[in-house]
Amino acid sequence: QQEFGSAIVFITHDLGVISDMADDLLVMYAGRAVERGSAAEVLRSPRHPYTWGLLSSMPRLGGSLDQPLSPIPGSPPSMLNPPSGCPFHPRCAFTDEVGGDRCATERPPLGEGRAAACHLTAEQKQTFFIDKIQPRLR
Repeated sequence: QQEFGSAIVFITHDLGVISDMADDLLVMYAGRAVERGSAAEVLRSPRHPYTWGLLSSMPRLGGSLDQPLSPIPGSPPSMLNPPSGCPFHPRCAFTDEVGGDRCATERPPLGEGRAAACHLTAEQKQTFFIDKIQPRLR
């Protein structure tokens, strides 16, 4: 990569595998980009519920062998008949926090730079990550 000044695209569900390899991450779900940022930013402070699920489902080095993994609930969507709105909404534990049926009817934009395609507010993302997700990652 350095010799030829080229990019490498590495596709995996295991964010731990690429934590030391990647400069930038693009997290995708059901063929859609749902979170983007530097590897350090995304792994240190993820902003999308799917990214939270990926990180929560990984075993921890030095963690208790008795601690169960936290799988992402539900099943991946059919790509022949993808869900409307946010592609992750049928599996997301936070749709009630958004209110109404926005998650099911309106696809959230990804935005520019460090971004996550999610209807949760920035404050909600920060709070849910710190209170509910981060403790599982220790």
